[in-house]
Amino acid sequence: MNTRSAAFDSDLIAENGEEIVLSTSRFSVDSVMQSVRNFATLSEALRILGAGVILASMSVFMLQGWSEGNDISRYLMLLAQTGLLAAAGFAMSHVVQETRGARLFFGLALVSIPANFTILGALLYSVFQWDGGLTTYPGYAEWRIEDVASIGVTMSAAMLVLVPVTLFCFAIMARRSTKPLSLHFLMLNALLLLPIRHSLAAGTIALIGVLYALFVMSKVTRSNPALKTGEGKFALATLFIPLGIILFRSMYFYQVDSLMIAMVGLVLFLAARQVSQFPDRSARLATALELVSWPLAMTIAFALTDAFEANLANGLEAALFAGIYAGLALDIIRRTDSRELARAIGVSISIATAISFTFSVALNPSAMSALFSLGAGLLLLLWGAAGKRLVTIIAGLITAGAGAIFGFDQIVHLIVSSSWVDLAIFGASAIVLGSVLDRHGVAIKLRLTNWYLSAGNDKQAHSEDLATHQG
Repeated sequence: MNTRSAAFDSDLIAENGEEIVLSTSRFSVDSVMQSVRNFATLSEALRILGAGVILASMSVFMLQGWSEGNDISRYLMLLAQTGLLAAAGFAMSHVVQETRGARLFFGLALVSIPANFTILGALLYSVFQWDGGLTTYPGYAEWRIEDVASIGVTMSAAMLVLVPVTLFCFAIMARRSTKPLSLHFLMLNALLLLPIRHSLAAGTIALIGVLYALFVMSKVTRSNPALKTGEGKFALATLFIPLGIILFRSMYFYQVDSLMIAMVGLVLFLAARQVSQFPDRSARLATALELVSWPLAMTIAFALTDAFEANLANGLEAALFAGIYAGLALDIIRRTDSRELARAIGVSISIATAISFTFSVALNPSAMSALFSLGAGLLLLLWGAAGKRLVTIIAGLITAGAGAIFGFDQIVHLIVSSSWVDLAIFGASAIVLGSVLDRHGVAIKLRLTNWYLSAGNDKQAHSEDLATHQG
């Protein structure tokens, strides 16, 4: 009896004398794997659909009025929904023993916590207002307390649910950083309880919160590398949810002014900066975020200048705009890996500075605007000469020339009307400044160069560490 196997695992030919039997296996590994992939795709689609519906239900709950019950009972329904989401995740993990669905429920429970604090803040704001904000709200967003004493009971009951749910959810998402992330998350959500809605206050609170969240993120990621996983990044992203709600709430229900636009732009700029500097970041993503940061820097400079224009002396508007934009743009140049982007942003700094100072001294000539234009032109000339940048040199000549031409009469009048003491002090100050630059100019330049290059060295070290780990 001779037996031989075919080239394919699915076919087997057996020879027994003159009888040849051809048998085909009914078990196909490829077909089974394809079925598994199909079920996995279907399950993922169902999970995404379910998560979207639950998020929609929470959004509708916060924006839609309910005819039955008072606002306290309405809020308790939302609080119960948060508890049920956490309980569903626990049941999926221990009863069904399916971890992906369980983590999704825990993630939804974590996202619903800022919604709970938002409603608590609305209930509190209906009684205590630090800024005398809106007295009437749209019907779908009105939350009021009939009994002032009940706010303490409601908040105590909420904390009994929200604190354990927060700890449990972060234990699932980032076990090694459960306590610090839970503490910082609850502290940032507590900002939603502050009874103030003015754009300056809301923007300042959100900006401070973003800086705090970025500090926490950089601190915990250094101590816990596991936060680089998908669950860890989601846990870190939840820190910014209450801050986004603060900005959205103030922009949606209250007057949007230049200061609020500047605060929102600065928050987005800082967030993009942090993400673009992650050690395991994608180079394309980092470049894309740096490209987005460029117009954000221009928007922030315009908005802040417009917000404080009424309180500025004539001639300071251009200096404020140029200083803010140059500072933010130089930060992008300092951390980007793209030479083309750095060169383009550098040219934009020169052009924006020249245009702002030239128009300022041409439209509103004064001694201050002329002196600022001369000073800005001198700085551009020095910067352009140091880096052999022709566009920057031309921009410096135009800026200094505009200050000298349009502000000549004002500068002469300032000199003539000034006392000899003022002129002597100015001359002595110029001599002292020149002496300091002559004595310590090289050291100052080296320190600035080291500071400028430190970002590139840090990114190179991170890239080498990442390549070593991957190798």
